Amino acid sequence: MAVSERGDDGERNETVALSSEKQQWRRDTYNFTVGICAIVKDGEAYMTEWLDYHLGAMGVDAIYIYDNSFGDPSLELGHDLQAWHRNTRSHPLYSKVEVMHMPEMSTGRQKMAYTDCVLRYGKNVQQLAFDVAEKVGYWNSSSTSPRILDANDGIDYLAMIDIDEFLVPRGNYTSVHGVIKDYLDPYVGGSLTVNWMLFGSSNKTLYSPIPVTKRFQYRDEMPNGVVKSITQASDFGNVAGPHATNTVYGYRRTTLYRGAILENEKGTADPSLPTGALLLYHYRYTSHKEYHYKKCIRMETDGAKGCDYRTGRVITAEELERKGMPDHIAIRTGSVFDDSAWQLLSERVPKYRIYDDEAWVDYS
Repeated sequence: MAVSERGDDGERNETVALSSEKQQWRRDTYNFTVGICAIVKDGEAYMTEWLDYHLGAMGVDAIYIYDNSFGDPSLELGHDLQAWHRNTRSHPLYSKVEVMHMPEMSTGRQKMAYTDCVLRYGKNVQQLAFDVAEKVGYWNSSSTSPRILDANDGIDYLAMIDIDEFLVPRGNYTSVHGVIKDYLDPYVGGSLTVNWMLFGSSNKTLYSPIPVTKRFQYRDEMPNGVVKSITQASDFGNVAGPHATNTVYGYRRTTLYRGAILENEKGTADPSLPTGALLLYHYRYTSHKEYHYKKCIRMETDGAKGCDYRTGRVITAEELERKGMPDHIAIRTGSVFDDSAWQLLSERVPKYRIYDDEAWVDYS
């Protein structure tokens, strides 16, 4: 089967192969594990699809969710994921998910969550990383809930992404493991950067209980320069920010070609925009009302960035430019049709195929 990507004129301009040979991904084995660290704030409406995609369609080995919603976990108030976690311990997929409640309001909570995730669940993490984290208050070695795994247990590679971001292999690749095998695992230490591909609102105005990868299938023409990182736990030094990690001795690498090293000093952007192996499909906008709620009412884990408090509305592209803020905050519609993520999900997790039935027309 092939997934076509068409522009507004309906012309097919690229094909992402999902041929029968790609079913080999189910039989491939690797001598390393891949996990995801994510910080979530009231994202329950979108979480199941995101978990099914990464655990079921991508074969990710484990996911660690840091719940940034408010509430008292001991009373299960405002912490619905605690009950969900308890009820899914025997589930074939969701039992691979761990949930930690982290309602801190500090501006560094993403760095704190990602740091804790690597130190708690990464494999062969160096003592230097623990020392650095404890010095800045991101780790407490005397905590009542310290790392419970042996040093040589845990996950080899950890991706630090959000639940509106989907790791999508490109070209001949069928899984995230396969990309890491070629672009990161052969080298000593380091991390791998993955560029955003921004998906627009598709002119949707309201929420609809249909999977995000089905509802929003129009993206920008080219990837965005912003990247997220997949880091080797044994070389982890510290989290530089939501988009990058610092390693002890390895390089930040890209998928431009095998062995390519990221030249961006901060590790937060890759202007070469590589597309051949792996992209991070970012469904950040969803519908207009959902984006307004996320930015101005609920607010994201990074606060109310992108909302004008005086008017209570999302800042426009023109206002962002005037304020010197990133243009990717402004909602856009999307111009290129791309259902790659949806095809991967519906092909590999059969329960989603029902949404291709004409009865599930999206009127949002």
